[in-house]
Amino acid sequence: MRTLILTLFATIVATSSAFSITLEEIMAKNVAARGGDKLKAVQTFVIDGRMSMAQGMELKMTQTVKRPNKIRMDMTVQGMSIIQAFDGTTGWAVNPMSGGVPEKLSEAEGKNLKDRANIDGMLASAIASGHKVELIGLEDLDGASAYKIKVTDTDNDVSYVFIDATTWLETQVRTKTTMMGQEADVEIVFTSYQEVGGVQFPMEIEMRADGETFMTISYSNPKINVDVPDSRFAFPASGSAPSQPKTKKN
Repeated sequence: MRTLILTLFATIVATSSAFSITLEEIMAKNVAARGGDKLKAVQTFVIDGRMSMAQGMELKMTQTVKRPNKIRMDMTVQGMSIIQAFDGTTGWAVNPMSGGVPEKLSEAEGKNLKDRANIDGMLASAIASGHKVELIGLEDLDGASAYKIKVTDTDNDVSYVFIDATTWLETQVRTKTTMMGQEADVEIVFTSYQEVGGVQFPMEIEMRADGETFMTISYSNPKINVDVPDSRFAFPASGSAPSQPKTKKN
């Protein structure tokens, strides 16, 4: 009986604590955990990665992100080079399987890239963009407690961001996306955070569709405030790809 009472008491306290914190407090803790003012000082972020697909295919990649809303991914697979980029307004790609000519992406594909083109994290980016953000409550994720936050963007697309209740870092994002012409429930899991210049970045990402892992990304060699011109993200008028970025010399 004593054990039962203590268990019920602990449950009541935990439930009460889940709703005693405000969204603004979670946001502040998340920004502080990521690096605070040092995070805000990061203007560009360049990182190498290895992407492993469920079918056994592996890609090497370099991902370059620049404020505001610019991203470019240079990928190599079986000796072929693939580019996906978003210049802040338009998404475009170069795919050797489609002739190797730069082509503009659909609005939906461009939006998916734009969602990845943020340095602050999805929660901070959503608030800065004026999206509707709601605290749902506390949820168990693989044995760890995380705050579930609903994000509704200007197109009424809904995503859920999970903030770890201990580390205050983003641990997962759940959303819906179109894959192979079909809508799927996607989970993006962030792990293995590493400090780079006083800022925390996830070095491992697992992507699941309808509960099944279809992609993992392992990152390495992260660099911040690399000198990257805006032209690197722009749609190539001549069909050629801009050169690689150069690291600033101190």
